[in-house]
Amino acid sequence: MGSLSNIFGIIGCALILFGFYRTSIGQWTGKTLWFELDNFLGATFLIIYSLDKKAYVNIALNIVWAAVALKGISSIEQRRPTKRRRKA
Repeated sequence: MGSLSNIFGIIGCALILFGFYRTSIGQWTGKTLWFELDNFLGATFLIIYSLDKKAYVNIALNIVWAAVALKGISSIEQRRPTKRRRKA
């Protein structure tokens, strides 16, 4: 899986760094859906990469990273106001 694994690693790294960059320059906050999706997808890709490399500490780190991002996504969904339908 070598070169495909490296592609997953590069994409995962780029996603997490992209989210960090956008947050650092003020385009996103740490509480936006896009930031959390970047973190979740980046961590998932890095888990795939780390499995191939047998980098178990990195796998553990990225499992926690993905879990925190999922918690952030779910809290964003809970805070989102529900749309009320008009009565006809």
